[in-house]
Amino acid sequence: MLFSLATQHLGEQTLNKIATFALSTQLDESERLDVNVKTDPGLLAQGKLTSLTIDGDGLVMQKDLRMQKLLINLQNIAVSPMKALTGNIELTETSTGEANILLSDADINRAFNSDTLRDQMESLKIQVENEQVTLDVLAVECHFLKQGTVSIDARIKIQETGETQKVYFTTIPRISDGGRGVTLDSVSYAEGKELSPELTEALLEKARNILNLNNFEMEGISLSINQIQVKEGELNLCAIAQITKFPQPES
Repeated sequence: MLFSLATQHLGEQTLNKIATFALSTQLDESERLDVNVKTDPGLLAQGKLTSLTIDGDGLVMQKDLRMQKLLINLQNIAVSPMKALTGNIELTETSTGEANILLSDADINRAFNSDTLRDQMESLKIQVENEQVTLDVLAVECHFLKQGTVSIDARIKIQETGETQKVYFTTIPRISDGGRGVTLDSVSYAEGKELSPELTEALLEKARNILNLNNFEMEGISLSINQIQVKEGELNLCAIAQITKFPQPES
């Protein structure tokens, strides 16, 4: 009995350490990352894990996109028993579970004002009243509001005239592309702050690019949003998670 318990503890402990390390190699940064595998020697010998939880704070993905929190829960996972006994999680079937991604105001603004996105927001050529103008987006601030809306506050410069303008509007986030992303629509301007539809669309397109789920996914893990919750300062994406392959450590 003592041997069985020791084996169970050692098996879970080994799997947790290796799985956490494997996932950490998919990230640029992480404040905290825990992978918790639940199983026992009998189930492991049959190639089964009772549950697998991925729980992290301050995870930085590609394109300087940071998540305040990521939580993925999976149940009844089928794995290769021989690989699992050596500490390697190799899935033999697709596992489905639930995921939550929490973004803060600071997270979305970090992405909006990253070097990568800033380069894409310079020399934007758009048509305004049948004339082509070239715009530079100097800064963007995005806030999640308690009314369930998202505000975008931007400062732009028109290259042809050197004129600088301030832009402010709110939008409503909705699920798009069959759960693959978030779109922002139902634009509402502050009084006297109306903007050309073309520039509004350019800013919204950048926001959609940031909120594309491809930016949040790791190797072998796909997500599909089924609910959006907006609170003051936070955007919570509830999703279905599917894992076809557990990430392996990068060499």
